[in-house]
Amino acid sequence: MAELIFNGFLPMEEKPEHFEEFRNITSELLSDLEGKLVFSYVSTYQQFDISENTTNKTYSEIRKILGDDSKYLI
Repeated sequence: MAELIFNGFLPMEEKPEHFEEFRNITSELLSDLEGKLVFSYVSTYQQFDISENTTNKTYSEIRKILGDDSKYLI
């Protein structure tokens, strides 16, 4: 099972709705991967960037797995 980490907000900051939506989607779609994925939220673009990837999947392969939901990635 992949370890998914989402950075971008302090515990007391309010998260945008799409932040939680993306977290739920990726937890479901990427749970079968082995390794670690760290997603960093870039507020300027209101999207995520993958800042660490120790899975056996490339950035392109992850985008393909996410399908239409890859719109959340830079």
